Amino acid sequence: MDSLLSRKRSPPTVAPATAQIHPDALIRKAQILGRNGNAPLLAVGNTRFYELIAEGKLPKPRKIGTASFWRAGDILAALEAL
Repeated sequence: MDSLLSRKRSPPTVAPATAQIHPDALIRKAQILGRNGNAPLLAVGNTRFYELIAEGKLPKPRKIGTASFWRAGDILAALEAL
């Protein structure tokens, strides 16, 4: 089990930030990870995505009801920092 936790992870693949996204727009996980025909901003899987949030490298989501959203400007700034 320790070998799984200590292995090195390759850095996430990040798409260039686009000027098409307004920084105050609220975006969903599918838009960030490139699901449902969207181009990915961050090419990682669900598990790694939530690990990055837990590590503080990505912002926590904003909840509206049961749906999770992220402010596009916060995500783009976090991706630049990665």
